[in-house]
Amino acid sequence: MVKPIRLMGQFPPLSAGRVVRQIIVDGLLGQWQRLLGIALIPFILAVLIDFITALVLDFRGSRNLVASADAIIIDVINLIILEVFIGAYYTTHVARLLGVGSRSGKVLMNEEWRDSYRAVILRLMVFYLVGALLIGGGFVAYLLFRDNLPNAQLAPFMIAIPALLHLFLYVRFSFVIAAAAVGAPYTFGDSTRATGGVTLLLLGLNLVFALPLVVAQLALQAGAASYPVFGPSYFGVLLLTQALFLLRVAVFTIVNLVCFVNRTGWAPGARRV
Repeated sequence: MVKPIRLMGQFPPLSAGRVVRQIIVDGLLGQWQRLLGIALIPFILAVLIDFITALVLDFRGSRNLVASADAIIIDVINLIILEVFIGAYYTTHVARLLGVGSRSGKVLMNEEWRDSYRAVILRLMVFYLVGALLIGGGFVAYLLFRDNLPNAQLAPFMIAIPALLHLFLYVRFSFVIAAAAVGAPYTFGDSTRATGGVTLLLLGLNLVFALPLVVAQLALQAGAASYPVFGPSYFGVLLLTQALFLLRVAVFTIVNLVCFVNRTGWAPGARRV
């Protein structure tokens, strides 16, 4: 019997203890060898893309110029390639390995995988576009109105509030990423219904498991700019940064996949009702 996927109505509550145990024991620790195995190709691609970006910036003399138009354009392109295309590649691999599974323990890159990969890319692009509009709009407002505020301490909130709003929207829509990766028929509206009532739990899980990785990755990226491109220190930071990037993607994917499965009752072959 094919198990239906819940779209509306009563959703089972999420047990924090059970979810955390599944994320850590069944996901990160239980499957670490497979996660490491499927990370090789995206890791090599991420290192190459980041290194090429650093070379281009260094060649153009824009590597340490934060406000340079060249640096902004190149960094945005680098961000899109890494976070969207390579991130979607590893997200699809992780979700299909853990959610769909196979007897061989390998992910088959067939037509179904390619459909899932394209779907994840589209949804990630929506997330990043919304984030760019919100945070970019907040930054523009900060530049335009920071000197006209009655209290200068209010100025950072022009960026912080849109960033928090984007985080809230990410949590409410987060199920569409996991669903797309495993080929489940799920929309943004379905995700908002399923995450209603468990938003704080999902937010807490993402912050606890992924925020330290995000902070560490940003700190390494900021420090890497001061090292020569061909120096051993730079290569060490580069490798560690991309390792953290893939670990972050894996953590995000596992957290959302575990919550998605527990909340909706999804299983391979589930139909939309």
